Amino acid sequence: MNRTYPIVRQKTPLWVEILIIILGVAGAITFFNQYDRAMPSASVDVTVSRAQAESTARDYLTQLGYTPQDYKFALSFSGDSSPLYYLQRTLGVEESNRRMAEEGWPLYYWNARWFKPLEKEEFYVYLKPNGDFLGLHHIIKEDAPGAQISQEEAGGIAADFLTQYAGWDPSKWEQIQAASEERPGGRIDHSFAWKSRSFSAGEAELRYTITVQGNQVGGVNYWIKVPEAFTREYASERNIASFINSIAYVLGLLGFLLVAGLSVVIIRPDARRALWPALLVGGISLAAYINFVPLYPLSYGTTQDYTLFWLTGIIGALVSSIFYFILVVVAWAGGQALSKLAWQRRDRILARGPERWLNFSRSAWRGLMFGGMQMGYVVLFYLFTSKYLGWWSPVTAEYSNLFATPFPFLYAFDIGLSAALTEELLFRLIGIAFFVWIFRKRQTWLALLIPGVLWAFAHSSYVVYPIYARGVELTIAALFLGFVFLKFDLLTTIMSHFTYNMMVVGVVLLHSNEAYYRASGWIVVLTLTLPLLPGLFWVLKRLLGKGQTLPGALTVSPATASDIERLAELPVKADWDALLVQPNRTTFCLRTEDELLGFATGSVNEQNIATLDGVFVVPGWRRQYWGSTLIVALREHFESQGVSDVRTVLLTEEKRRAAFLRNIFWRPRAQILTPAEFPNFGSMLKKGWRNLREAFKKNAEDDLEIPRDIL
Repeated sequence: MNRTYPIVRQKTPLWVEILIIILGVAGAITFFNQYDRAMPSASVDVTVSRAQAESTARDYLTQLGYTPQDYKFALSFSGDSSPLYYLQRTLGVEESNRRMAEEGWPLYYWNARWFKPLEKEEFYVYLKPNGDFLGLHHIIKEDAPGAQISQEEAGGIAADFLTQYAGWDPSKWEQIQAASEERPGGRIDHSFAWKSRSFSAGEAELRYTITVQGNQVGGVNYWIKVPEAFTREYASERNIASFINSIAYVLGLLGFLLVAGLSVVIIRPDARRALWPALLVGGISLAAYINFVPLYPLSYGTTQDYTLFWLTGIIGALVSSIFYFILVVVAWAGGQALSKLAWQRRDRILARGPERWLNFSRSAWRGLMFGGMQMGYVVLFYLFTSKYLGWWSPVTAEYSNLFATPFPFLYAFDIGLSAALTEELLFRLIGIAFFVWIFRKRQTWLALLIPGVLWAFAHSSYVVYPIYARGVELTIAALFLGFVFLKFDLLTTIMSHFTYNMMVVGVVLLHSNEAYYRASGWIVVLTLTLPLLPGLFWVLKRLLGKGQTLPGALTVSPATASDIERLAELPVKADWDALLVQPNRTTFCLRTEDELLGFATGSVNEQNIATLDGVFVVPGWRRQYWGSTLIVALREHFESQGVSDVRTVLLTEEKRRAAFLRNIFWRPRAQILTPAEFPNFGSMLKKGWRNLREAFKKNAEDDLEIPRDIL
């Protein structure tokens, strides 16, 4: 028997590659050119750094006569979502962005907090994105002592304060409230409210409210009041959207995760390759949580134990990171197992082969271009639907988790990689593979549509109008990504998803006029190019003549006496002189014209049962299906000779060999049990650590002896 197997290389017509580049670049250009018309985040222009905001807020508090020494500090940057949504839905994204920039609406702000654990008194200073004073909140006890002045005197204090710190012009404001209240300790507090005479945006009102505690200003709020009818309607919409999101989430994410788990249990694939991406996601998730540490105290309630508060936060960060690690391991291993049912001898995450690093960068490049297409598509989708259908969606970043962190780009990495990897594994790899297998490749369009719709409407928690807008937008994107997955591989869709998620955050940073945030934005952009480096390095080695020259094909043929010397060079314990002359043994070799790359050998006993007792492929050619090719060739040979059964016998500790055979659907038929020592916790821990170390070893030499007797 002699069979030739060509080396399969990824080939895409040149015109297709050129078209992908043209559309990708055009999409990115469209995104940046039309960004301020379609994206609400275009209205954010942060011109001071986190450190500058802290220093400015502290200066204001000192000017007001307060000394924040011995107080703990926290800082965030957030937005007032309700008026933001109302104004954008009423005026449109482009108009609201323009007017916010021109009129300085109080929709985004720095929030600086000073507090002492287990004490009532707190200070909040609010700043505009450019560092100007916006508001104040001084929390004191109800029975704290204070002055008793008239409402008229308090009104004068309030007006003087606004004039000094907010550039207030009384002629432009209409007073709508003045009230006084005596507190238990004898202090009289006064509250005042004004609304702008010139502000016009639907039924919303621009207001100033101020509180005078005794004879000191204790609260200043500059805000936009939205109609109560909108608030009720908005709450009703969110309830419906939450229900849709929950249904899609349970059926999609949890359903496909269950399918992945069952696939792992039943098929039991080799999950080692899932460890590195899982560690990457878990590590970035943990780094992002550490990056959020400065924001943690903002959620601290002064009645809580401060040490327990931090312990809870640390445990939460660790649990979240471990969750993402386990999620990726299960989804990756389950997806690989399930894809073997739908596409035999094809790795759908990334094509195997000696050019895998070139393929890796090629897929990353295509994903980068498809990500550009997604960026352009989202902008055009909402420009079109807002103009002709009245739809709206604030596709934006969570600013409180961005500008106030020491390293803003880590937030982009976290939402970019975690969402891209987990969602593509579950909804693209597992979802599509599951339905391709169920439908037996007859209804491919349904295999794309069903998980695509579930993925799309699992994003219904996003604030959109109407509530199904995001679902429609992402269903179209899901069909596109599903087609890309079937045409290329999962890495391409992961990179596309990753690119889009990263740039939604990165563009906000690039839009800032503050140098540090712009630099963070460029870090996001440059990170997207890192997956291209392995392929460039591979090409460079090939150009310099240092790369491996690949044969056009490999051959599987019976071993001969001329192969003994090369077989003996392999790290396998065997007497090849004796084995090759055994009448009941067959050995096939995997070879090029000049090299012997591997072998498979087995023998037939007196009961006419064939036993496979040796398979080996040199490290450079592993994980490319050559081992399974040798086994299939040997099995077919034995079956053609009329053997009654083909089997192999493995020791319990030979986990890698067992995983390899399970991956090509060999299943255990019998168990051999031997007595052992009763396990204790220490021995179990050592064994677990040893197995974990073994899992990370690459291309370990096989301690293989042929033939052998394990009984």
